[in-house]
Amino acid sequence: MKTALAALLLAASASAEPIAGGGGATISASAGELIYTAQPAPNGVNGQIVLRKLAADGGVFWDLRFGRGRGDEATALATTADGGVVVAGPYKGGCFAARWDGQGRSIWEVSPNGAGLCHPAGVVSDGEGSTYVLAAVKGAAGFDAMVWKLSRQGDVVWNYRYSSNESLYPQNLYLDPRGDRVRAYVLRKNGSEYAEEFFRLDSAGRKL
Repeated sequence: MKTALAALLLAASASAEPIAGGGGATISASAGELIYTAQPAPNGVNGQIVLRKLAADGGVFWDLRFGRGRGDEATALATTADGGVVVAGPYKGGCFAARWDGQGRSIWEVSPNGAGLCHPAGVVSDGEGSTYVLAAVKGAAGFDAMVWKLSRQGDVVWNYRYSSNESLYPQNLYLDPRGDRVRAYVLRKNGSEYAEEFFRLDSAGRKL
């Protein structure tokens, strides 16, 4: 089930591309002429990640290696309003989200779900420095969609679980133009078919 879920999530990401000889994928996001990428670390110990900040011509501003050797994998990445980057992904037994500033200095790393299946599919940061993470978690019918709001310091402000009597496959999430509402995109499995749907949350984590 985990392999099928990961395949669905990666297939839906336009920025995901396979790495030759690797066990994961490269994900990326751009901000102006800057590009951030995250990919499995070559010869990583039990799974580590390399994060890079690149110029448009391919020059490397900085790169760093992170992960605690728990099979960490980057599956969602977004830039922040202050020029930094947020990365989220699963590890063996849970999932993580981590944020760096524009110089590659670590601001925080948290595990919003430290036990059980958790596979982040999307992450976004608003203009106030809050971070939102969308992930697949184990549900009664297969998978549910979970959204966390994290503060500027990485603390969990609220979480919301979107469940169904059918399995849900989270794909991505977005901020509404007004900036105070989150829109999550999921696929709902119905037999052998998948139907697209969205759900929206306000700034307090209430479903709209």
